[in-house]
Amino acid sequence: MQLLIQSGDLGPKWFHVALRTLVWMAEQKTMVKSNHIAEVIGEDPTFVRKILAKLAKEDLVKAFGGRYGGYILEEDPRSITVLQVYQALGSAETTPHWTVQSTGSELFISLIISKAEQKFQSTLASYTIEDILLHKENPTSTTS
Repeated sequence: MQLLIQSGDLGPKWFHVALRTLVWMAEQKTMVKSNHIAEVIGEDPTFVRKILAKLAKEDLVKAFGGRYGGYILEEDPRSITVLQVYQALGSAETTPHWTVQSTGSELFISLIISKAEQKFQSTLASYTIEDILLHKENPTSTTS
């Protein structure tokens, strides 16, 4: 999660690249090569392949190796939540409050961050890849 998200900010690069990739793949409804995805979304092919590998590990996309291989959505876009993408790619690396020198405020800071993360994830859970796809042309209308 970012420290400050401003209007129009896409969030961490890995997150918006993954979401944009899945939305584009949902439109294609067929197997696509990572190089083609990278070209369409304007990102580095190696970075896109790393993201696709993580998404495949979490069964959000299916990977087919070899010369004629590629990637295809494993699930219906209506069933893939933005939270699933976040959890598939996000780092679980945190700093437990008991691992830093105590000033007496660590536990309460931990509680604040935990509550914020819960609300953030709750919001992500209320949207799917299909929601993003349906709102491409009308971003101001929202579901949920």
